[in-house]
Amino acid sequence: MIHIIYMAAGNSRRFGSNKLFYELDGKPMYRHLLERLIEIKDRYNKLKNAESNNPVIDITVVTRYREILDYCACIPDCHAVLSPDSEKGISYTIKAGIMAVQEQKKTGMQDYYMFAVADQPYLKSQSVIKLIDKVLENKGNMKSVFSLRCGDTVGNPCVFHSSLIPQLLSLEGDKGGRSVAKKYDCVYVDIADERELTDIDTLSNSKHTVTL
Repeated sequence: MIHIIYMAAGNSRRFGSNKLFYELDGKPMYRHLLERLIEIKDRYNKLKNAESNNPVIDITVVTRYREILDYCACIPDCHAVLSPDSEKGISYTIKAGIMAVQEQKKTGMQDYYMFAVADQPYLKSQSVIKLIDKVLENKGNMKSVFSLRCGDTVGNPCVFHSSLIPQLLSLEGDKGGRSVAKKYDCVYVDIADERELTDIDTLSNSKHTVTL
C-alpha cells in the first residue's frame, strides 16, 4: 500500500503571506495538488477493488490550519490531522504524518510512504501516476526510495519504503526526507517540465496559470 502524506503546514516566511491560501486559478494553492491526488487515489482504488476490497492508496493531510482541516473533513477517505508543532520545522510535519497513518491505518512491512507538498501546484497528475506505477512495479525488489527528476533537478513527491520509517522519525528541526534519501540508491522517474517540481516560495514564481 502507498500512504500519501500531504504536507500543508508551511508558514510562508518568504512569500509575504500564507501561500497555502493564495488563490491560483480561483482556488487556494493547497487545493490544486491535493485535488489531483484525491482523483488519483480514487482511480487506483477503484481499479483494485474490481479484484479485492483492499485499497492501494490512502491520503493523510498534515496541517496547522483549521481551514484545511475543515476542507478535508468534507472529502471521503481523506484523513487530516492538526500539527501545531510543524512551525518548528518540516521534521515535525513528517513525523505527525507517519504517526497519524500508523494510528489510523493497517500498515504492513511492504508499505510505502509518499510525501507530497502543498506548495507544488504545477505538478501534473501524469507525473504522479508515473511515480506510483514505478513504485508498484518495484515492489519486492528491495528498492527503498523513489523520486521525480527533471534533468539535474530532483523534487517531491518522494517515496520511502516502510523500512526507512525509523530514520524518518528520527529527523529533527528543519531536516526533511532528502537527508534520509541521499543515503540510498534512488529510483528516479524522469519528467520533462522542471516547473512541475517548483516549490512556490515567493510571490514572483506563482504568477502562472495552472495547467494540468
